Amino acid sequence: MTAGSTVSSASVEDGRAGFGPPMTGLVPLFTMLGFLTLAAWNFYLTAVGFFALWFPGYQWAFVASMTYQAMNVLGTSTMVKVGQKVPFRAAYLTSLTIQMVMILMMPMLAFWSPKEVHGEEVIPSTWGFAAALCCCAVLGLAESCFTSLICGLAGSMGDPKLMGAIMTGQGIVGVVCPVLMLSLKFLSGDPMQWKYQVVFGFFGFCAAMQVLGLFVVRYVPTSHQDHRLAEATMVDVVRSFTSTASARSIDSARLLRTERNLSAVLQDVWPQLVNICMIFVVTFVVFPGVAASWAPQLEFFTSKGRLGQDWYTTLVVGIFQIFDVVGRSTPKALEKIGISASRLFIPVWLRCLFIPAFMLLQRYPGSLPAPWQDYLAFATMALFAASNGWCSTLSMIYGPQQVQHPDEQHRAGVIMELGLILGIFAGSVLALLTQLGIH
Repeated sequence: MTAGSTVSSASVEDGRAGFGPPMTGLVPLFTMLGFLTLAAWNFYLTAVGFFALWFPGYQWAFVASMTYQAMNVLGTSTMVKVGQKVPFRAAYLTSLTIQMVMILMMPMLAFWSPKEVHGEEVIPSTWGFAAALCCCAVLGLAESCFTSLICGLAGSMGDPKLMGAIMTGQGIVGVVCPVLMLSLKFLSGDPMQWKYQVVFGFFGFCAAMQVLGLFVVRYVPTSHQDHRLAEATMVDVVRSFTSTASARSIDSARLLRTERNLSAVLQDVWPQLVNICMIFVVTFVVFPGVAASWAPQLEFFTSKGRLGQDWYTTLVVGIFQIFDVVGRSTPKALEKIGISASRLFIPVWLRCLFIPAFMLLQRYPGSLPAPWQDYLAFATMALFAASNGWCSTLSMIYGPQQVQHPDEQHRAGVIMELGLILGIFAGSVLALLTQLGIH
């Protein structure tokens, strides 16, 4: 028997026979990769007001976001089926490069495609709008490919910390974007304007992060097999069984399993798929739409009119971004109170209570004396965001753990990403129902 096919005692003692060294050193790398999976979307979303200003009359915020999400669903659905057959490094580099180009092309089209400008009135060009919308669609496809690659990789490597790191990175980018945007606006001398240096400095930072992502591809394992020795033979499995505890020998036997079809994997992952989808349905039914309609009571905001309302909304969104990161970084908070994979549905479905709570805060802005309704709104948003982080991270971790074979775990990771996107898409559509009866 050759050295390459022997299951080393070190790997057996690691509790992952045949899977090589531990992967704790990959956590910072996967946090960065998580940042990159949502960088383009978050940078675009933070500056959506800029695009709406330069493409008036086209309902840009609605049309572009729906286009992006529809292409994201299409791309991720495709990756569920064929993702394991796609060459990892080539797809990684291509998808990230396309995102970098699109995120720079969109503001260029917005600035330079309008027919003419009369004072503050912008007359957009039809071709500029169409081209920018196409960029948004391509961005959605490229992002779905990149995110599926990363989530599938994390799922297949068997370490739940890696999926947790991805979720943390996705939360961090949500905080970085508004902070960077506000900082650039203040440094420009006029925080109410979208100056060239602000817009291209903002999107340029996103592009720079993506260039860094292209550079670090050399450190990204292309698959779980990069952290695994050559597949064991039956002799190796028997030897492992006779020389170690039977619990550890199971991991060697895993290597001899054949991959099941998609429906079998989907059946095992289904409970967590429902969880992740429901989490983001609830979140996007009321956020940011309903929350952005809350009226302030604190004099600091009410005394400034419309500008005060804008700052109040920014504060509310900022609370969500911060506590979402807190939740994604501390998923064990739920595990410590007894929330396991089989019990995760309890907090997931309890989050449905946030829907009527958010709607009541919108429809009855003066139901509590000032400023107590503001304090209640801030506390509700903090708990809403933290629970989003806790539940989504645990669900994404638990999903790939419902299957055993590494190839199935890869597919399970992509399936969970698809569930997340479907939740966002469905929640965004259902959000319109919360505004019935409001004039």
